[in-house]
Amino acid sequence: MKRFLIATAAAVAAVAVLIALTLPPAHLVLAPAWSDGTIPGILHVHTVRSDGRGTPEDIAAAAARAGLKFVVFTDHGDATRTPDPPVYRAGVLCLDGVEISTRGGHYVAIGMPPAPYPLGGDARDVVEDVKRLGGFGVVAHPDSPKPELQWREWDAPFDGIEVINADTSWRRWIAAPGWRPKLRLLASVFDYPFRPAETLASLLGTTSGDLARWDVRMRGRRVVALAGADAHAKIAPRSVDPGDNRLSLPLPSYEASFRMMSVHVRTDAALTGNAAADAALVVRALRAGHLYMAIDGAATPPAFEFSATNAQGTVHEGDELGANGPVTLRVRSDAPTPFTTIVLGPKGVMSNDHHEPDFTVQMPGEPGAYWAAIVATGRPGAVPWIVSNPIYVRGDQAAAPPARRPAATTTPMFDGKTANGWRVEHDATSLAALDVVQVLDSSALRLRYALGGGPAAGQVVALEFGTPEGLAPHDRLTFTARAEHPMRISVQVRGAAASSAPGMTEDRWERSVYVDAFDEERTVDFDDLLPVDAAGRPHAPLANVRSLMFVIDTVNTKPGASGRLWLKAVALGAVTSAR
Repeated sequence: MKRFLIATAAAVAAVAVLIALTLPPAHLVLAPAWSDGTIPGILHVHTVRSDGRGTPEDIAAAAARAGLKFVVFTDHGDATRTPDPPVYRAGVLCLDGVEISTRGGHYVAIGMPPAPYPLGGDARDVVEDVKRLGGFGVVAHPDSPKPELQWREWDAPFDGIEVINADTSWRRWIAAPGWRPKLRLLASVFDYPFRPAETLASLLGTTSGDLARWDVRMRGRRVVALAGADAHAKIAPRSVDPGDNRLSLPLPSYEASFRMMSVHVRTDAALTGNAAADAALVVRALRAGHLYMAIDGAATPPAFEFSATNAQGTVHEGDELGANGPVTLRVRSDAPTPFTTIVLGPKGVMSNDHHEPDFTVQMPGEPGAYWAAIVATGRPGAVPWIVSNPIYVRGDQAAAPPARRPAATTTPMFDGKTANGWRVEHDATSLAALDVVQVLDSSALRLRYALGGGPAAGQVVALEFGTPEGLAPHDRLTFTARAEHPMRISVQVRGAAASSAPGMTEDRWERSVYVDAFDEERTVDFDDLLPVDAAGRPHAPLANVRSLMFVIDTVNTKPGASGRLWLKAVALGAVTSAR
């Protein structure tokens, strides 16, 4: 017993020493010398609706205690659920978004109606669908060390990107080489009960180097930079179902996450208390990038302004300014004197040692993105405190990409009279039928389908055309399609598998295509096809392709769904040998 007590006392003493050495300082409480007129809130929050621990009411109450004015819920889903209307809870404006899983990372969508079909599959298609539906789309945790969370579709025209994500921050400490980062993360477990928001803030790592890296990703077009709390308020065993909270711990709490950081939006007008009208103001400010990010676990309340002026006029965060001679950047803040303000431009850090509350920097005015960041220097860890949204200086618009070369030859795959060469495939639970029908002054292939019900378990219907001679030298497929209701179909090519692994009998490549309720011509370039199997060959060997398919499956169609698809003018195309 005596040995146990001695060991316990030694362990307690060791923990006490560890806390004394690693406990971050209390956040600074700043005197409100002036107000920048922004509205503080938080994005990327999960509720019990998916893998969070709290109800919307619980979360709103935590946000109110943290001094926030709005919160954006982003539960995991396929975007088919009708979003809850904006509502005030505990004085906090609550907005309902969704986080969509894709093959190329996660995408948060805000401010759009329910999707007419499940959104998923390739990241480029989800980005396209969110834009078509009028939503504001944000790349979530793009540089997460967890591979399935990383964003990989950098050419997609996404609207925004999380340059700060709290979930990514702690994962970085685990993934970092050596034992010191792991020890630091372990120490934060003991520090958290004493200073929760400060401890969480100490794990963030966005610096000027990170911003310069994001600048490369955003170069050439306007992208809104955001911070995401990615708050779940729980730690659970990996084997537990994401929606099961019975074995989870309520850490870190929503309130601690909300006191750790915030997003400050500059709306066109003051909030009125009318939830629908105020939601429109907040979403419009988010879309415009009229915002900055604050790490309140370092100091609060923040006040910050960032502007750029040249002969064309003056603009603020998120805006674009036409290139016309030198640019004057102005930064105004209530940063404590030890904090350091850094200004970044097209060539990286351009000014990095400012401690004044109000100063200007003269820049040559070359096209690119300009940022300002304030780092909490003079405090252990020197965490970021303020990160602005970029201001974009634009020169002459880049030349439009060259138009697709027209096909020099076409090979029809439908004679307009019979379904020769075509057949249907489906799993054992689904049904399909194919016939040729008259449509106004032409004829079409009509596919009637009914996917099997129940949970998604490989239900599929496909319309297949055999290509025993391969597809070379063709480089595209053109067709006119319509459906009973908006949907996505997958255009696929199939060939013998290169792998000799058991069960691998074929390889497939695909390109998802949106089909509306009226006739539209579509072209699928074979160069755009991606492997269905992530481990497959990156490009389809066209000479070895043995069939071409129009596929309806549970990636973008719910189990149990049925309908009709019409196809006309289906043909292969090829350019000349001068390609």
